[in-house]
Amino acid sequence: MAKKLRKKLMKSKSSETRQSKLSAPKEIARVGVAWVKHGIFGLPLRYSKAFLRDPQIDGLNSESRILDIFGENAIHLFNDLGPIYGKAGQTILSRLSPAMHEVADSLRLTRLYKDWPPMSFAQIQTILDREIPTWRGRLDIDSQPLGVASIAQVHAAKDLEGKEWVVKVIKPDAKRRLIESVDAIEQVISILEPIAVTLVAKRFLKELRELCCGFRTELSLSRERETIERVSQKLSKRRQKLLVIPEVNGEFCTDSVIVIERFNGIPLSDVVNKKAELSKEFKSKLARTMLHELLVQIFELGVFHADPHAGNLMLLDNGAVGLFDWGLAGELLESDRKHIAAILKSVMAFNIEMLIDALIVMGEESGVELGRDQVKKELGTVIRLIKKGQEDPKNKPSMQQLFEACLKGASRLGIDVPDGLLLMVKCLITIEGLAKGVDPHVSMARIATPVLFRAARPGLKDVFILGRQLPRIAKTFFQTGNSQDEEK
Repeated sequence: MAKKLRKKLMKSKSSETRQSKLSAPKEIARVGVAWVKHGIFGLPLRYSKAFLRDPQIDGLNSESRILDIFGENAIHLFNDLGPIYGKAGQTILSRLSPAMHEVADSLRLTRLYKDWPPMSFAQIQTILDREIPTWRGRLDIDSQPLGVASIAQVHAAKDLEGKEWVVKVIKPDAKRRLIESVDAIEQVISILEPIAVTLVAKRFLKELRELCCGFRTELSLSRERETIERVSQKLSKRRQKLLVIPEVNGEFCTDSVIVIERFNGIPLSDVVNKKAELSKEFKSKLARTMLHELLVQIFELGVFHADPHAGNLMLLDNGAVGLFDWGLAGELLESDRKHIAAILKSVMAFNIEMLIDALIVMGEESGVELGRDQVKKELGTVIRLIKKGQEDPKNKPSMQQLFEACLKGASRLGIDVPDGLLLMVKCLITIEGLAKGVDPHVSMARIATPVLFRAARPGLKDVFILGRQLPRIAKTFFQTGNSQDEEK
């Protein structure tokens, strides 16, 4: 059912998202204008205006004033470029080392998390009057926003019983820019598809379409509500230690507005930026537990937050972590997870024969008959990576490298790879950066190993092999080159 829905979403287009023949050229022109406006002219103009408002040379040349103006200009640049570019910036910020993150913070670039140019409260009221006509008598909404992200703006609110909520409203201009950018990307994909002759190229374009579909669904707060409710239901059956999913107030939800439980605490971006003072022991435990539970979402629940950067998490007063902004979520169906588990199990054991079996089974379900020699030939890259790692332990391939090589081999064999993998890989990269931001010495391998072991569902025959090799294999997962830093 979910796979059919995704395919339907990828094919269907409403009148407001129908592509123009000039979508790609117009997008290039918009990007060029934004760079000229805020790059060539914007920064000097802002400094000039600041000087006219405050002609004190010492004040203007102070480091703080200069950096504030630079950060303001940067956020307006990204605002004109649109949400997709902002999300790319957030992903890059999440991947920075602690030292580079301090540089980005000093340049005020961390404003990309929640300090975008806001809509006026009058605009917010107009949208609420249109979407939820009864809100005025039932919700008391603060006029000042709690935060402004690339796509939405949020305000604190209280209901008649005094319970605290957050009202999230899609910004019309951001919606328009996201649609324009996605239309342009999809037009480029349509141009490239007829000339994409290799299976790898076709797979890349398919994944790019999938990502565009994810961006479109992020504009629907009705889908965000459904995702939150599904994840909450799945987590209710497990012993959740750290991550908390917000409650949804269904009475005040539409496709453009959602009202969810308010989390009170410290934004995790403040922890990453070292604005919040926490003990080393607490940050270490926080990073380990948070990392574990985010990996569980991906590999065990199958429904996961696809954009878990520091701006989307809140360290609550009781020590839990609230995970909000579920607009971009990924999903791996049970059948897809079975195949991914089979590949992971084989790669974890460095067992080529087992990997060949897994790909043959995937081929059978895709209607492709494969011989063992044919599959082994296409796995040449995987075999070379493993042999290289065995000959030189310092250059062992990461699990991500091996897994990606396996999927490329599957594409060349004509095997349909599971949907949702691109969002999964993006999520893994963001999670790694998030955990390192909280505690640079967190061991990704140590946390990931038991989760992957359960996801791979090893049989009894595999346990003995894995038991002997697991400590060594684990070090190859998530950027093996950083393992020495992790063990400090």
